Amino acid sequence: MILKPSILNVPVVLFMIGCVIYTICNYKTLSHGEGWGVVYVIGLCGLGLLLLVLDIAIQNIFKNNTAIAKTIQIILLLMATLSLFLKI
Repeated sequence: MILKPSILNVPVVLFMIGCVIYTICNYKTLSHGEGWGVVYVIGLCGLGLLLLVLDIAIQNIFKNNTAIAKTIQIILLLMATLSLFLKI
């Protein structure tokens, strides 16, 4: 199945591209000391990959485009709400 653009996978791909560009531009700062900044960026890219896998699973489970959109919107709403309470 070809991955169709959705409300989740397009921002995730842009997020991952931004992480890579940020890492390239600020590698000296991120690797300063013990290099935990690079580890954090790798973790953020892992989160992006997890969201892409979740989006692929949602697109394979639901064949109806409105069901896909509503499911992804609920997931994004939950993530936004959790980020307010967890301060991430």
